[in-house]
Amino acid sequence: MDALKITLKDLTLLSRDRRALVILVAMPMVIIAIVGSSTGRLRANREQSRQGLTIEVADFDQSETSRRLAGFLAAYENVMVRRTEVATENAESQLTELQHERPSGDIDVRLVIGPTFETTLRELSPTDLTSPEQTTPERGMESIKLSLTFNESAADPMMEGLAKMLIKLSMQKALLPIIAEKVPMFRGAANRAKNIPEPWENTAAAKSASTDTGNRVYQFFIPSYTVLFVFFLVNIMGRSFLDERDMGTLRRLRISPISATSILIGKTLPFMVLSLVQTSILMISGKLLFGMSWGPQPWLLIPIMLCTSAAATSLGLMFSTLAKTESQVSSFGNLILLSSAGISGCLVPRAWMPPLSQKISLMTPHAWALDAYSEVLTKDTPSLNVIGLSCGVLLGFSLFFFLVGQYRFRRD
Repeated sequence: MDALKITLKDLTLLSRDRRALVILVAMPMVIIAIVGSSTGRLRANREQSRQGLTIEVADFDQSETSRRLAGFLAAYENVMVRRTEVATENAESQLTELQHERPSGDIDVRLVIGPTFETTLRELSPTDLTSPEQTTPERGMESIKLSLTFNESAADPMMEGLAKMLIKLSMQKALLPIIAEKVPMFRGAANRAKNIPEPWENTAAAKSASTDTGNRVYQFFIPSYTVLFVFFLVNIMGRSFLDERDMGTLRRLRISPISATSILIGKTLPFMVLSLVQTSILMISGKLLFGMSWGPQPWLLIPIMLCTSAAATSLGLMFSTLAKTESQVSSFGNLILLSSAGISGCLVPRAWMPPLSQKISLMTPHAWALDAYSEVLTKDTPSLNVIGLSCGVLLGFSLFFFLVGQYRFRRD
């Protein structure tokens, strides 16, 4: 009952700051619209034909290694690999033309594999083969007969960086049989990576046909930025606690016959309500304004929203008991929020990150929330086990953050 009174009091105070409330809802929607439109993937005619990153591959080598490279590229989620037919006559002029002419239309990147690609790789030393960081940056992709050109439209540094990273990761897998011939300790890894998917367009088209062909770009942007801005409540909670300390309200609450747990619950619940309202508005706006699908079982969004908001507000509580000044709230709060958002997949799909980064991302509640949203919004038959695990981990984060905040509150 005491916690409820504190909650109602704080909700009244929050409702008076209408500009902050509008920003909390309007800012994510504006950013979603701007970032989404700037990718150039929102037009319906492009979304109907593909999703994600489209890489055109011209394979002039026609070797096992070049096919492995294309296959591992196609294995990444949201990557489509299209083949350019190589002419038997005038192949040299076609090679020169493809290397220098930039792709257009819905092709994002063109990868040209030179005619001596595998032969060149076999001539490399074991040190060069097992150290891709030495091979490509120092001597360039041209040294191993690879050529990259990007779409003729305005340069997209993020897309170009992702394409280079995916090609580098695929190269590491494609090289394993060659490396195993020179370094026996890699034979086990080469055997495990023996089977590769069919690289060309028919496989990618089948993968794309099984999903909704609407504006799927928002299936990533809306949940990602929703999770990102839900955790931005941490800063608002920190400033709220500081204001209460400065005014002496928090001190009066602590000397009153109200338990510390009731005070903390009462201070946390208003922000959880605000978080749920923000998330609901963004999800409804995503469907009405951007054509986002809620998946085959929309009711599964409810536990995800509740658990994500609980994790965000508990983190805000813990941070509020640790921060002592306004500058600490601004500097450390933004540092924590932006770094965790970057590593968790809120800004770049986790499927495009290196394996180590994907594992590290699971140390953040953001990543588990995104996994749950992805399961509901993108799968034809969402797995209750995946959603249950994600929600359980989010509740674990919530409990940990709350207990640390409670300990710090009692120590102060």
